[in-house]
Amino acid sequence: MNSIEKREYLRNEIEHKGIYRCEPGTRIPAKAKDKYYTWQFYLRRCLYDPKFTNAAADLLVELLSSRDVQVGACEDAGVVLGMALAERLGTPMLSIKKQPKAYGLRNILEGPILDLPILLVDDLAGSQVTLRSSRQLLTLLGRPVADEYVTLINKTTGTHDAYLDDMNLVSLFTCDDFKLLWADYVTEYNSKPKFGLCY
Repeated sequence: MNSIEKREYLRNEIEHKGIYRCEPGTRIPAKAKDKYYTWQFYLRRCLYDPKFTNAAADLLVELLSSRDVQVGACEDAGVVLGMALAERLGTPMLSIKKQPKAYGLRNILEGPILDLPILLVDDLAGSQVTLRSSRQLLTLLGRPVADEYVTLINKTTGTHDAYLDDMNLVSLFTCDDFKLLWADYVTEYNSKPKFGLCY
């Protein structure tokens, strides 16, 4: 597949497999107390398919301004994408944990650490709490952070600069690339969304 075909393949996979849409009149609990969603991304349904992840990594590497970096994947959704990017960049990946392990060495970073700027990678940029906390942690540990960070989807088009104004967000998609609401999906595809089984 060429780059255009890869992007369309990825968009279709996310559109039809990676977004849960609530039927009209229903909703699902949000992170914030007493808040609810009418749709939500579930990108692991796509990222755990090697064909999908490899296509995404191919396109994201093309967008990087520098390849002289070490990948720092934000746990846990960013790890699969991070490994694919690291393979293309020819560098080991570093996993950044949300919490230190409760036993043993109580690591918060896993993997070999190189003396290169660390390229933060996650599945999507929303509130960007994960990206900001990972950056803060690396800074406290004296590790250099790259000028870019990578996500598959930027949910905060036009607003992410307010969070990380000195870093460039590299993403393949925004929310505008998808039919997020049940009714919009039905109108576009003349069928109901089929999310499949969840446990």
